Amino acid sequence: MGEVNTDRAMVLQRLLDNGNDSDVAQMYADAFCEYHEAMENIRRNGAVCANPRTGAPLENPYLKVRDKARAQLVKFRRVQSAGLW
Repeated sequence: MGEVNTDRAMVLQRLLDNGNDSDVAQMYADAFCEYHEAMENIRRNGAVCANPRTGAPLENPYLKVRDKARAQLVKFRRVQSAGLW
């Protein structure tokens, strides 16, 4: 699998170059980059990581960030499929 470019400015520019509305492109770029940054944190630190203060195991907080961003991306796809943008 190739490296995903998560530089927001580059993602945004590509979306705009493909004719997407500026507001929609900005929201999509945010969700896209958030998702990939969260996935990188999860890959690096695992789904369960150590609490920084106590060392006790805890669910990686980036799981929630990933899930929220993924839900936004799925919504964008549904809206786009419906031809609403």
